[in-house]
Parts: sequence; C-alpha cells; structure tokens
Amino acid sequence: MKNKNSNSLSRKIVIAIGIVSLLITLVIFSVSEKITKEAFYNVELEKADLIARTIEPLIALNIYLDMPDNIAQLSLQLMENPYILSVKVLDSQNKIISDIKSKEYQKGIEEFFVVEKTINQPNSTKKIGTLALVYSNKGYQELVDKYTNLTLLLLVALVVLFLLFGLYVKKLLSPLVKIAASLKYYSPDKKMDIPFLSQNNEIGLISNALNGMQQKISEYSKKQKNINHYLEEKVNEKTLELREQLYIDTLTGLPNRFSMFNDIIETRDGALLIMNIDDFKEINDFFGHIAGDNILKKFANRLKNMFKENEYIKLKRLSGDEFALLFVEKPPLEDFIKTAEKLIKDVEKMIFLYKKNEIGIRVTVGGVYQIEKALEKADIALKSAKKQRKSFLLYDEKLNIEEHYKDNMEWVKKLKKAIEQDMIVPYFQPVFDNNSDKIASYECLIRLIESNGNVVSPYLFLTIAKKSRLYSELTKIMIEKSCKHFENIDYDFSVNLSVEDILNNDMVSYIKQKIKTHNVANKIIFEILESEGIENYEEVSLFISEMKEFGCRIAIDDFGSGYSNFEHLLKLNIDYIKIDGTLIKNLDKDVNAQVVVETIVNFAQRLNILTVAEFVHNEAVFMKVKELNINRSQGFFLGMPKEGTDNKFII
Repeated sequence: MKNKNSNSLSRKIVIAIGIVSLLITLVIFSVSEKITKEAFYNVELEKADLIARTIEPLIALNIYLDMPDNIAQLSLQLMENPYILSVKVLDSQNKIISDIKSKEYQKGIEEFFVVEKTINQPNSTKKIGTLALVYSNKGYQELVDKYTNLTLLLLVALVVLFLLFGLYVKKLLSPLVKIAASLKYYSPDKKMDIPFLSQNNEIGLISNALNGMQQKISEYSKKQKNINHYLEEKVNEKTLELREQLYIDTLTGLPNRFSMFNDIIETRDGALLIMNIDDFKEINDFFGHIAGDNILKKFANRLKNMFKENEYIKLKRLSGDEFALLFVEKPPLEDFIKTAEKLIKDVEKMIFLYKKNEIGIRVTVGGVYQIEKALEKADIALKSAKKQRKSFLLYDEKLNIEEHYKDNMEWVKKLKKAIEQDMIVPYFQPVFDNNSDKIASYECLIRLIESNGNVVSPYLFLTIAKKSRLYSELTKIMIEKSCKHFENIDYDFSVNLSVEDILNNDMVSYIKQKIKTHNVANKIIFEILESEGIENYEEVSLFISEMKEFGCRIAIDDFGSGYSNFEHLLKLNIDYIKIDGTLIKNLDKDVNAQVVVETIVNFAQRLNILTVAEFVHNEAVFMKVKELNINRSQGFFLGMPKEGTDNKFII
C-alpha cells in the first residue's frame, strides 16, 4: 500500500506540477518585479549612454576644429533615431553650439530622460563642451507594458487552472501550498524555514532541494556583497589616485597649478609670489634633463624646508621651472616684500651637486599684493621684471603693463589680418655706386598697409611678429614678392634674413624654391643681420655655401653695431658689409666714427669685400662716405623707399 500511495502521489504531483510551477513563477515575479523594471530602465538608459559615448569623440573633434556645421549635421543624423527627442551641444563656456528638438519634445507629448556627457579635447582630459541627449522612455514603457501584459496572461491562466484543478489538488497539494507560501517573502538576507524536510516522498525531496537552493543563494549573495564591497574600495582608491594626479606635481610632489586655482578661489584676502629659475634651459642643455629634474626636486625640497613653519604660505609648482608662494592670509606689505627679497638671496646661496659639478641658480620673482586675478597679475609682474632685468617686481597698476600686452595683441590681430588680406608688401630703396653715382641695387624693405591706406614701418611690428611666431610667414611673403618683382627687371636686389631664418630648414627650402621659380639667383643678395646667433658659424656657413652655389651673394647687415666682430668677416664667405647707420649718421663730424669706419673699409678691401654705407641722410655725410672710399651708399638723402623701381633716383 505504501508504494502504491507513493506512486499515486507521484502521478498526481506530475499532473499538478504545472500549477505549482506557475505559483512559484508568480511568487518570484512579485519579488523581482521591481528589479525587472529597473533592469528595463537601465537597458534604455544604457542605450542612450552608448549613443552619447559613440558620438562624443566626433563632436569633440569638430568642436576642437571649430566646425559647428558638422556638429549640426551630426545632431540631425542622431535625430533620425525615433527615440532621441533632443540633441544639445554646449561649448566649455556653456554657450549653445547646436540645439535640435523633435516636435514631440517641443509639444511635451512624450516622457523622457536626459543623458549628459562631458566632451573632452581629443587626446586630453581638458573639457571643451557638454553633450545633452533627451531620450524617449517609450521603449521602456513598451517593455513594461509587455511585461505587465505577460504577467496578466499568466495570472489569468493561473486562475483558470486553479479553478479547474483546485478542488482536485486542494488536499493533495496542501504541503506544496505551504512551501509556496513560505517562498512568497523570500529574501537572500533572511533564512526561510521550509516545512516537510523529513517526509520520505517527493514533497520531502522538493523541500530538501529548496533548502539546498536557499543555502546556495545565501552564499552567492554574501559573495556578491563582498565583491561589491571590494569594487567600491577599488573605486575609492582610484578616485584618490586620480585626484592626486590632478592636483599634485609628479616630479616634486608639490601641489600644482590646478591646486593653485582652487586655493585662490577659497582665499578671501591674500597675496602671491611667482618665481622663475633664470636660464634653467641652459642647465638642461649642458647637463641634460636628468640633471635638470634632479635640481628641480632638490630645489622643491629646500623651498619646503624654508616655509614649513609658516602655515599661511602654500608652496606650488606651476610649470617646469616656475614655482609660487600663495599667502592665504595677507601679511603686511613690508613683510611681503622682505619675504620676496630674502627668498631671492637665499636661492642665490644654494649650491646643487650633480656628478661632482656644483650648480648654482638665480630666480626672478613677480609679486601681487591682492588676490583678485592674482595669478595673471603676478605673471605680468614676473615677465616685466625679466624684461627690466630686475630680481623682483611688485605688480602696480601704474606700470600699465596690461595695456602694453593689449597693444601687442592688437598688433598680432593686425598682422594676421594683413597676411590674410595680402597687405604685407615690399618697398624698394636704391643703393648707389659711389663711383658712377648710379643705382647698383635695391634693398627690399617690409611694410604693412592698413585698411585706411596708412603705411606702417617694420619697427612697430617686427618684434611682435617674432614673439607671435608670424615672423617666418612675413619672411616668406617678402621672398616671394621681391623675387617676383625683380624677375624681369635688370637690377640686383637684397632681402633681409635673420639667423633664425637661416637655421630653419623649411625656410631655406622655400628660399631655394622661389629662387629657381623666378630665376633670380644672380640678382639676389641676402642681408644677414649681425646679431647674437651669427656665431653659429657651421650652420650659417652651410647656408652661405648653398646660396653661393646657386649664384647668390651675401651681405652682413648693420656691421659695427651691437656685437660686431671682425671674426665674422674671416669665417664667413661674404660679398658685402653694410656699415651700421649709428656710425654713418654723424660721420661728417664724429672723428671716432671716422676711425672705426676707415678701419672697417681697409679691412674689407684686403678681403675683397664691398662696403655699403647706410643712413646717408645729408650731403655732408654723403661726401664723407665717398672720401673714406666706401663703395656704395644708401639713405633718405639719395632715395626714399617706395613701392616701385625706376631710374628717377640717378644722382
């Protein structure tokens, strides 16, 4: 009978197992309903985030290249996705670059969620904008609706089956009903008491199986919590590491420029000193960058020791050889200045050892006795101190330094505009042969033509052009236009080159190309300014040799000024010496100038080098130039620079 009852129970359980399974499904659904909906929501959110992450690099590139039309086109392509309701792109100043919205979004018909993505500069962590996607939750609602409908169908089926089989299995399945009831509020964190574990039948087997499953789920849940805790710790560690990398200088361990920005914002009333190590590049060039880094680390440690007792001074490293002292509480002005002066003296006493070499350093310091725009003003004071060759300079509104920088920026704009509008032109000044009194050649002089027709001389913009890296562009314009002008004119002409031009391989290639294109190799004379840098004899000699192979000639310009050295004449194979105007302008009255000029002329004659007198501004000077046997003359008395070239200058 026992076996029979057992078999009968099995058959009945097989028939009723479907119902029990559905009941278990219902219980699991009631527990997991919330989790499922969150999962649906996260799926849709991940879709939106994936779209944002996919498009972000393209938008970043277009922002970086300043191509707003491409950004708008990308936004329109995104809007083809029916689930995207709006695409907004902002720059780093939160100004709108592109903002496209669907009709549904504008009417407020659909519900949505927003995904924002920081746009970083390509290959950098610098923020250059923000991408905001408004993503429809229509997909999420569809999933929830399908899930709800499926659940309702399941519930209806359960009701029907329960009505059909309820009476039949009511008594038979009472143990399973109790087990199912105990599962209704199951949680991995709470142990569930499962009945009928001791029964020697299928109910007992199920109970034991459920009990075993409960134990495994509990163990898995504990492991999952441990993993989550581990991941959370790792995330915190990585966050701290990234924060250190963002605010701490890796070489010296000092807080960096980003840290300075934060501290300045938090400082109500303070002061700032910025120090720059003078000529630190020479240490790197002579001893190597490893030595330079070694000195920077030692210097940082010594600065730490100097100010470790003062809690109101924060030491920072701003860049390679630039450090800062931020006073978070403003000291008396006298103490502030004394701190800067003492710092300069203490640094001068420092000696750094590297491979038995004693290396000393000096610093230039710029200070500002206020916290508003402290970094900018201290930097202006530092640059002004370097320019004036002072060890320390305190920012003062009366210096009018900012106006000077603004004026420089205006000239940079003018230069760029003139280059774009082809308003950089050569003017031509004749050079006369002192024997025949006829034009021997022309010097090509750069001029900038303003929009009102005003002609601007180079002394107003050439220095700024060098600082703004526009100088080489101006040189190329002069080479091209001068060669083109004299291509079909039977006159020699000269153009000015700096040593920087000569050392620039790209510039040398450009010059060779233009000489060949316009066939002016036998006409052109390159005037090299005698300045610091011309002593790079090897590079300069190589240029001279290459040009002479073409048939070009070479002149040393402004000889007799600055760092004049007769060694240049011996080492460089030149054709002309242009004697500087400072010696020529008073040549008729200045006996010392006459002696120097006579020495230059005699020396040049022995080397078969022609001499040219610049700044011949009156007849008396002109006659003295001839008397001293200078070969050629140039100046306003003989001919002013003008746009064209003709024979009207003949004396």
